[in-house]
Amino acid sequence: MTVPLPASGELVIGRSAECGLRLSDELVSRAHAQLFVVPDGIRLEDLGSRHGTLLNGQRLTAPRLLASGDVVGIGSAVLIVHRRSRAASGRAMLDAACLLRRFEEELERSLRYRRELALVVVRSDRPFVRPRVAGVLAERLRLIDVAALFGEQELAVLVPESTAEDAAELARALTGALADTVAGVAASPADGVDVDTLFSCARMAAMSPSARPVACAADAVHVIDLDGQQALVADPAMIGIYELLRRLARSALPILILGETGVGKELAAAAAHRFSPRAGGPFVSINCASIPEQLAESELFGHERGAFTGAAAAKPGQLELAHGGTVFLDEVGELPPAVQAKLLRVLEAGELQRVGDVKPRPIDVRIVAATNRDLAAEIAAGGFRQDLFFRLAAAQVVIPPLRDRPRDLAVLIQRLFAAACARLGRPPLALTIAVTQALLLHRWPGNVRELRNTLEYAAAAAPEIAVEVDVWHLPPALARLVRDLPRPAEPPVSTPRSSAQVAAVAPDGGRFRPIDDELRELERERMVAALAATGGVQNRAAELIAMPLRTFVTKLKRYAIDAIEWR
Repeated sequence: MTVPLPASGELVIGRSAECGLRLSDELVSRAHAQLFVVPDGIRLEDLGSRHGTLLNGQRLTAPRLLASGDVVGIGSAVLIVHRRSRAASGRAMLDAACLLRRFEEELERSLRYRRELALVVVRSDRPFVRPRVAGVLAERLRLIDVAALFGEQELAVLVPESTAEDAAELARALTGALADTVAGVAASPADGVDVDTLFSCARMAAMSPSARPVACAADAVHVIDLDGQQALVADPAMIGIYELLRRLARSALPILILGETGVGKELAAAAAHRFSPRAGGPFVSINCASIPEQLAESELFGHERGAFTGAAAAKPGQLELAHGGTVFLDEVGELPPAVQAKLLRVLEAGELQRVGDVKPRPIDVRIVAATNRDLAAEIAAGGFRQDLFFRLAAAQVVIPPLRDRPRDLAVLIQRLFAAACARLGRPPLALTIAVTQALLLHRWPGNVRELRNTLEYAAAAAPEIAVEVDVWHLPPALARLVRDLPRPAEPPVSTPRSSAQVAAVAPDGGRFRPIDDELRELERERMVAALAATGGVQNRAAELIAMPLRTFVTKLKRYAIDAIEWR
């Protein structure tokens, strides 16, 4: 716990509720000791306590001025005096390139050790004043937090060992201290597992309408209502695609949507209809691959009575039913050659002819087609008409696979899993860090469809008493992915908020790690804290933690700690 002292005045330490610093300890008197902040420093005085006050191991018999690094013992509590120097106040400010390197290192560490990491991006309406920013950061950042200015109006703060909620609290403090600013927060792994994605998420959150003044990446999602369906769009690439669809929809051009299976081509087609002047008309979706070849012509264009055996009555086709609206031809590459020729007539002449009819009928439809096949190869092989391709592809839109849309993936994991739990009638479950990382790293060849099935499986496989989904609740292939993730030989290098706030997390997603790793991490934490408390004076820092100076210096090199940084 850190207790800031006022610029002047006094602070009483004791067991009483009226004390400025209350210590719940039977060995502490009700008013035990008092700190006086005076022009020449901080003076400590014992207030006649029963068990006395220790200063650097010696009983305090008279008021004494304290130096940075002094250790005060009151009952069972140990207090270390840390006076922030002017150089230390600017320590957390790096240049942009250094912060990006540090971000890469911290991100790798957080992923390997299943630890939390967050990023805050603060944007200003006017250029930041660096000394002012440095002063605000010095009062609010921890020893392990670092920040940098990106240009004149953007501040990025890297917050290791922190959840999105922790980072949002810091963001609110920063926007409260820096006028005319808004902030966005992104956290790993929930919002992404690479630097570019996390920066993009935090920036988009800061620029979203909900950033008043702070927004988390999880809330910066575009939700597009599509008559009973919703398209969730968060990735910059997909936001651009839906904006393109909005512009194309105003025209009468046919649209060809390309993409792997399961990427959301039908949602994109529905959006093109919803954005168009035809939105009040019907939207008819046809899966060309599911229509038997001998029925394809009748199904699409309709038939007259007696046109073939079993045609007891005339029947309009799917295209006629979409008159005044939009037809979505999914898997258009599966259409038989004869049907391709009739579809070309619809596109070129705006008319169709039912099976068994002698007269064409005018039709007013917008054609949106989609395929996951290589139509150029199909044309070369004679399986698809080139002239039809040129008509269908008047406007082409390529939907990237889910693996190339990291921001969408992070959002869909949370939303689809919550929906899966709701469908099973069970309370929302949490996803462990290991599971979230595995889901974000998987390639998802089946895209959104595969992701939805995986999350449905996990929600069903978790026992009724479970409050979170862990590795063993995933399908076997994904569970193996988690076990196969590489593990480093060295322990994490960042200092957590405090040893009490960090739960040991194993590389396999469990709650324990090898004891040697735990001890090395704790040792490094104590060395960094000692250097911070003594202003980087190595011999005093070594004394604080009772470590021989030679050992202390050796371990500074082993743990890559730069003592100069703390001066």
